[in-house]
Amino acid sequence: MINKKFIFLFVFISILYFITRLINLTAIPIFGDEAIYLRWSQIIKNVETLRFIPLNDGKQPLYMWLVVPLLKYFSPLIAGRLLSIISGYFILLSLIILFSIYQNFSSKKNKPQLFLLESIQKNIYTNIIPALIYIFLPFSFFFDRLAVPDNLLSLFGLLSIIFTILLIKFPRLDLSMLLGLMLGLTWITKSPAIYFVVLSIFGFLFMGNIKKIYYPIISITFAYSIYNLLRLGPQFHQIALRNLDYIWPISEIIKHPFDPLKPHFFDLINLYIKYISLPFILVFFINFKKLNKLYIFILAIFLLPLIANLAIAKVFTGRYILFTIPYLIILLSIGTVNLLQKFKYSLFFISLLFIFNLFYIYQLSFTPYAVKLPSTESGYTSGWTAGWGISSIAKYLINESKTHNVIVGTEGYFGTFPDGLQIYTDSIPQLTVFGVDNDLVNIPSKLIDARLHGDSVYVIKNSSTNVFNPESLSKLNLIKSYIKPDGGAILLYQLI
Repeated sequence: MINKKFIFLFVFISILYFITRLINLTAIPIFGDEAIYLRWSQIIKNVETLRFIPLNDGKQPLYMWLVVPLLKYFSPLIAGRLLSIISGYFILLSLIILFSIYQNFSSKKNKPQLFLLESIQKNIYTNIIPALIYIFLPFSFFFDRLAVPDNLLSLFGLLSIIFTILLIKFPRLDLSMLLGLMLGLTWITKSPAIYFVVLSIFGFLFMGNIKKIYYPIISITFAYSIYNLLRLGPQFHQIALRNLDYIWPISEIIKHPFDPLKPHFFDLINLYIKYISLPFILVFFINFKKLNKLYIFILAIFLLPLIANLAIAKVFTGRYILFTIPYLIILLSIGTVNLLQKFKYSLFFISLLFIFNLFYIYQLSFTPYAVKLPSTESGYTSGWTAGWGISSIAKYLINESKTHNVIVGTEGYFGTFPDGLQIYTDSIPQLTVFGVDNDLVNIPSKLIDARLHGDSVYVIKNSSTNVFNPESLSKLNLIKSYIKPDGGAILLYQLI
């Protein structure tokens, strides 16, 4: 029977999580990648035969598939971000399970169900520590509220690690198949899933019975079969090609082993200070007990992919290492428990740890435009990728389309524009939005032709790029300028 105290704490943690994640959910406007993913989801919803359209850009489609049913009930941006919130909630629950397993790994229970039930109920109050850290960690808070597939990757990766540990403790075919399922779902979410495939084998070799290595091999075979379902899409080969756009090949890394490792490391420190907080970073190093194999395995899950990303990634951003955060949280939880056990006034010090993060989370919820994000994360609220004003532009154009056929040409073919505007105008028959140029300085002839045919024609341009030439500018009337926090603006013109 489940302990009543656990039920109460579970309900409390759940309510706390959803309150923090749902308040001011759209405070940060849609940004480039969100626009792309959500537009793909809309296209898949509208035309089922295009369910593999993300493969055209080398992206696995599971996240977009899962957004589709939510589009029936919510606006696109809410639907996409809600899926991330749901994923984050299951990450929170999985963290409770993983921390419970860690604290009770030596249990002699001979069935995984009994082992899990005993583990969760044995140290009820300490088991919720990772959940509290997750809720009030700016890193998880920030990405729980964005419509990107990285949270889903984190969830399935975390579940695959849990099943890896259970398979190590209970080598059984059913657990092997469940591990394969989790690895397969991770693999059709995003390419960093390969880390979890490798780490599942590493974990079994490090902690399990080598004679039963066939169990994780079965898991990986099953996972690879799921991944190969994507071959039904004609552009499956694009996954491998696009992966090369994000990482340096080994031949290049050998030539400059500390570049990008060194600059990315300093980016990481800056990111952690903002998104983890310096006091919590110090907690990471607090460990007064002898390290066991499971601790070393969790530490390896956290560090090895992190170091690999620092060494081979062409571009570094918090999203690309988000899947390592659950294991950092487990390590922080271990340090926090040690702190509670070691010092008389540790509860007071721990409350101070959360105060810093609470303030930062409050800022991200209510005044994100005023928050100075780490340099690697600035594109969410500033620059051409930030979509300040897009929803307002959409409302204006939708209103105009009630009396005129509206044609809109945007600067850019992919990303914030036109995708960011198209997700708001998808169902409006008299409103057409498309990209016309990546560097819009001249008015394209097709827009001029549309105006001559009597359509109401608008042009959207980013003020941070090149300005129109004088001849083009004389044919345009500036309707409104939507100012961004960094001083840039999205400019809405009407062709006269």
